[in-house]
This record gives sequence, C-alpha cells and structure tokens, in this order.
Amino acid sequence: MRFQTKLMVFISLLVVVVTGLLGLSFRYMITSALNEEMGKRALTVANTLAVDAQVREALKQTDTAQLRLRIHEAVKPVQASSGADFITIADRHLIRQWHVNPERIGTPMLNPMNDKVLHGQSFITESTGSLGRSLRAKTAIYDEQGKAIGLVSVGFLMTDVEQNIRTYTYAWLWFMIWALMIGILGSLLIARRVRRELHGLEPVEIGRLYQEKQAILESIGEGIIAVNSRGQVTFANPQAVRLLGLPLETTIDGYELRHLAGVAGKLADVLVADFTVNHANIKSDQEHIVLNEEIEVQQRVVVVSRVPIKDHSGQMIGTVASLRDKTELLRMTRQLTEVKDYAEGLRSQTHEYANRLYLISGLIQLECYDEAVDFITQESEEYRVHKPAASTLLPDSVIASLLIGKKKQALDKRIVLHSTVSGAFSTLSPTLEWSLLAAMAGNLLDNAMEAVAMPSIPEGQVWFRLEETAEAITVEVADNGAGIAEDIREKLFVKGASTKAEAGHGYGLALVHEYAERMGGSIKIHERTGGGTIFAIRIPLNTSVTSDEATGGYTHE
Repeated sequence: MRFQTKLMVFISLLVVVVTGLLGLSFRYMITSALNEEMGKRALTVANTLAVDAQVREALKQTDTAQLRLRIHEAVKPVQASSGADFITIADRHLIRQWHVNPERIGTPMLNPMNDKVLHGQSFITESTGSLGRSLRAKTAIYDEQGKAIGLVSVGFLMTDVEQNIRTYTYAWLWFMIWALMIGILGSLLIARRVRRELHGLEPVEIGRLYQEKQAILESIGEGIIAVNSRGQVTFANPQAVRLLGLPLETTIDGYELRHLAGVAGKLADVLVADFTVNHANIKSDQEHIVLNEEIEVQQRVVVVSRVPIKDHSGQMIGTVASLRDKTELLRMTRQLTEVKDYAEGLRSQTHEYANRLYLISGLIQLECYDEAVDFITQESEEYRVHKPAASTLLPDSVIASLLIGKKKQALDKRIVLHSTVSGAFSTLSPTLEWSLLAAMAGNLLDNAMEAVAMPSIPEGQVWFRLEETAEAITVEVADNGAGIAEDIREKLFVKGASTKAEAGHGYGLALVHEYAERMGGSIKIHERTGGGTIFAIRIPLNTSVTSDEATGGYTHE
C-alpha cells in the first residue's frame, strides 16, 4: 500500500474513532441531562400537588366518590399543563384514589418504597410500572398537623426520553458524517503535501537512501561536515573528525563549530557562512561558495570547499563543506607525476630501441652480419649491467619497476645511479606495505638526484641500497651532493619545510616520515664521508626490535 493511501486510511480511522468516542460521550451526557431534567420536573409537579389544598381536603373525605371527584378536579389541569404521562394519588393506606387508567383506581400500590415515602422521604426513580418503564417522582401529602395522609407519584414514560435522545443522536450522526468527509478531504491534502515534501519517495525508499548516504559519507576519503544556520554541526563523517584533529570516537553533532577545540578561528569562519546576505541576489550566492581554500588545523594543512544548502524558497539554511588533507593531495599528485615520468621514460626508451632495431635491420640488409652481431651483443651487455637486481629478488614488482624508471631518469640527467638489493625477501610482516616503501624510495631518489644535478657537481652519483635481515628491512639513499646544513636537518621532516625557495615544496620528506612511522619504522639522516647525505629508513619486521636500534650506513668515497 502506498504511503499516501496509508496516510488517508489512518487519518480517516482516527477521525471515525475520535468522533465515535465523542458521540458516545455526548449521548451519555444528553441521557444523563434529560433524565435529571425529567426527574426534577416530575418532582416539581408532585410537590405542587402535595401542597394543593384541594387535594388535601379530598383525602380527608370519607365518601369515596366525593374524594375521587375532588382529586380529579385538582389533578386534571395540572397533568395537562405539566405534560406528565401519569399522575397517581394514594391515601394513607396506599390505595390508589387517582390513576390515569381508571381500572387501576381502588387497587393498592405494592412498591415497598411507598412506605418510606409516607415516612417523609421523596424519591426520583426509574422503574417499570403498569404503564411501562418510566421516570417517576414520589412525595408524601401532609395535613395541617404534618401527618402523612397520602402520597402523590408523577411520572414520564422513558419512550419520550428515548425519543429526545434519538433526535440528538441523528443530529450527531450527521455531524460524524460531515466530520468524516472533512477528515478524508484533509487527509488527502495532507498526504499530497507530505508526498511533495518527500519528493514522491516512499518511507522505505527514504530509509534506504539514508542508509546509502551514511555508507557513502563514511567510506569516502574526504571529510564532510554539514552546518545549520546557527553554526551547529548536523553531520560529520569520521574523516572530518580526524581532519579536525579530534579523536575518532568524538561525536560533534549538535555542537557549535566555534566552540570546538582546535576548530575555532579561520576554519570556523570558512565553514559557517554569513546567513544575513540577501539570497535573492545571484552574486551573494556566489559569495557563499568557497573552493579549495587552505586552512591550517592542528599543524595540518586542510583544503576546504563549501557550498550553501537552500530550502524551497531559496533561503540558505546551512552549508556543506568538504575537507581534504593537502598532504594526501600532494602525495597523489606526486604519484601521478612519477607515473607520468615513468611513461615518458618508456616512450623515449621505445623510440630509442626502435631506432636501434632499424639500425640492426639495415646492417642485416647490407649483409654486415658481424657488425649486427657485435651491436646486439653490446646492447645485451649494457641491459644486463643496468638491469637492477631488484627485478629478480623482490617479491613485489613496484620497487623493481621504480628502479628501472629511475635508472633511465638518472641516465638522461647524466647521473650515475648505483643500486644494491640483498636479502631473501621472504618475510611477510603485517606492518610492511610495499607501495608505501616504493613511495618513500621514490621520494628519496628524486631528492638525491636533484641534489647532485648541479653545475658545481661534475659527476653526480646516487647510491640506493635495499636490504632485508631477520629483524628489519633497510632502505638507504645516498648522494655526493653538497649535503644538508645541521640547522635545516632538525626541521626537514616538518610539512612545508624545504631547502628550495619555490612554493609547493616541503611535503615529500614529511610523507616519508609519516609512512615510516605508520609501519613502525624510523628515518635518520647521516653525513656521508666524502660529502653528501645519507637517508636511512628502517622498517622492523620483528616487533620486539625497536626502531631506535642502529641502522647501517654508507661510507662511499
């Protein structure tokens, strides 16, 4: 059943139940009021007849015929004016001296309550008599000395009361019918409005979309924060909490950004928009959009983008901001650059080998077979010399491919790259990630080649060593450059710190340091004998061996 139909049915049932309960309550109140009103009328008529002098004198008569004649003359006009269905008058012996049914005159009243009436009690009761069920009032008739000389009973048949109740009930039924029709019409309008507000979605679809949204926002690598017009956080995924420098288990929903530790300041100013701007102006809407603004949070550079959230009327009710770690962006940019450089190297190598194949083809066509064999032998020997040992020793091809690319890159820059790979590389550690190891090695090799690619260094050389022992994997990169000053070494692993004057540098070594710590390792800087610098990374394979233990080092002359 569709949500719109369910809503109509539920509201209609609610109207029926409410009006039904009100109808029963109204019927009960009307019945009680009518019974009380009829009883009071009957008692008033009975009291009127009880103090009537003519009735008193009639009951003193000893002549029965005269007695009944006088009572008839006194009761007839009262019964006609009051509308009572019956009036009964009895003497002190409870013998009926007047009754609406002449056949009942002269017969005794057998109700035990009548004795109590003669003793001074008046009653209003509902009982069944000779004329049927009726509401009646009884009171005693007293002479001048206060002695009970009879009683009078005045009654209204319940058929009259029930007729009045039916009249009110019919009116109430019409009211219920109109209320039900109005309820159905109102439920239809409400259902349509709700469906329009929900964009035509069913509750099941909304629940599924909510679950999908939660899963998407928690799985993406970017931090997402939603803020309402009061500056309160309405949603923040785990990545956003991490980028704000807060513990991952922290829940910041409902908090004001300006009151969060570490968030107050420029970041809060960026995330919380100025909601007083006129939203009908297109230019003002553009002012609420922030793209790729760099903010420092907890010694971390965060790239923030913000867009406004609007309601149906175009009024801004909040903002959604994405947060990205600039370090991660730079890492991906660097990886893409390395891939591009590797592709360029392969392209030039392909072009170079195509020229060599053409040379071999020409020598064969000219029947210079000895020269062709000598050329092929020379090329094979050169490939064997330059092919890194990592291609056959390493279980992962990432570093092997990296070294092949760096060999070609160094050759193009007229730099000699020495590589040494030793160890069985059979130990599998849960903390070891070859992709991160390759990223660290690539960063260090790039820095080393930049350090020796100087006019002041005629023969630039770079040494790469990868070694596995039972305790750890060691990566060392050395160069014969100018070296690094002692005061710069202390802040070399801080994000943004660099020996280069150009902007955009100072993140590579910070990434290397971060990756090393992630795998439980360490990185150290040594001064190379003969000039230059040595970077040594040590990744322990045995958790009982600390990362502060000694690492090997180069002593290249």
